[in-house]
Amino acid sequence: MKNLSLTVKIWLAISVVSLSLYLVVLIFTPHLIRSFFNDKMLEPVPPREPPRSQVEPLNDRGFHIRSFIMLGDGTTLPLQAKQAFQQSFLQEIKQNAESQLLSKELYESRNGQIAIRYVIIKDMAYERPLYQVMFLRKPEEDRFVKEFLFNLMLYVGLALVASWFVSLFIVRYLTRPLTLMEQHVKRIANRNWHEPLAIKRNDEIGQLAASIDTMRQQLIQQDETQQTMLQNISHELKTPVMVIRSYAQAMKDGIYPKGDPNGSIEVIDEEGARLEKLIKQLLYLTRLDYLSNRKPMQEEVQFDKLIEKSVQRLSLQRPDITLQLDLQEGTVMGDAETLRAMVENLFDNHLRYAKSRIEINLRFNRNHEVMLTLWNDGSQIEPHILQGIFKPFQKGHEGKYGLGLTIVQRILKLHQGEIVLTNERDGVLSVVKMKVD
Repeated sequence: MKNLSLTVKIWLAISVVSLSLYLVVLIFTPHLIRSFFNDKMLEPVPPREPPRSQVEPLNDRGFHIRSFIMLGDGTTLPLQAKQAFQQSFLQEIKQNAESQLLSKELYESRNGQIAIRYVIIKDMAYERPLYQVMFLRKPEEDRFVKEFLFNLMLYVGLALVASWFVSLFIVRYLTRPLTLMEQHVKRIANRNWHEPLAIKRNDEIGQLAASIDTMRQQLIQQDETQQTMLQNISHELKTPVMVIRSYAQAMKDGIYPKGDPNGSIEVIDEEGARLEKLIKQLLYLTRLDYLSNRKPMQEEVQFDKLIEKSVQRLSLQRPDITLQLDLQEGTVMGDAETLRAMVENLFDNHLRYAKSRIEINLRFNRNHEVMLTLWNDGSQIEPHILQGIFKPFQKGHEGKYGLGLTIVQRILKLHQGEIVLTNERDGVLSVVKMKVD
């Protein structure tokens, strides 16, 4: 069953249900028909006129029904009923009638070579028992049952076959959108995702189609982002490599662009450091993409100590900057290495643009939330740059590219946190919020 198509599975399910109903009707119909005979057809029929022969046949609903009355002493009414049946059969009827507990019961016997089914109804007349006997010849009943069943099964069978064709039509109607979606997903797998999926329905299939089209749009956006990022990476890697090669070639030819070997080597070292930093950031972004699909490591991190150590180590790059730290003691649950990378990249960004002062505050509130703020007195960020500041290789307000804020944002997403950058107090403020546990 697992290897069958959805069309066949739904059609088989509907067919099995209809076939089961057919079999139920086939099994229980004979019993229902016989119950109909017992309860309806064998009810006593009041005589329209006194009997004139041994057994007066009565036509009721197309069946020949015979009946007579037997008294407690064996007398029959009409009296000629004793001549119409064998004495042993009448004696059997009398014994059954006397031993009968219910007011009406069904019996079956044979009168000669003919199988007979009869009903005995007990009654009282003048304080004496009275038994009314009604019987139907079994061949007549069987013939009626067979004819009735044949006609019933014929029509039910035709309805069953018709239901199969109708169910097949319904199945094809339901699965056609799934077939279209399958073809569309194959095109997406082949990177042909610019054609939209046009299935407008409000049911579950329509919801699935909408989800697939949303995925298609996200893939287009992701592809465009990757292409842009590759172009930016190529540009950022090409610049320091060209500078290093040109300086090295000039020095090889005995020319020193900075006037002396030390100045030229210093430029090469700066570009090499820039290239190294960029490569490390790219590798770290790749690592974060890997960690985003894994459950992050959870450990207790002394967050105030981590911030203090990171700031002290990086502040040596600009000893002219005044630092003001106000750190409340507290711990957070997370990965110490990624949290340290987040703090270092965020502080490095503020250190790069600060003029003379950086303020860092850490607070833990009652909502199990930690808030880290960093402010520098550098020039404010233009609004159009502020909107896309967390995109990879977004050009800063001084024309510089970087991945630091992109790394910060992705690390915070791993720790269910968020960051907001705003212009405040003639400078730039970064606000980081994270859950403590």
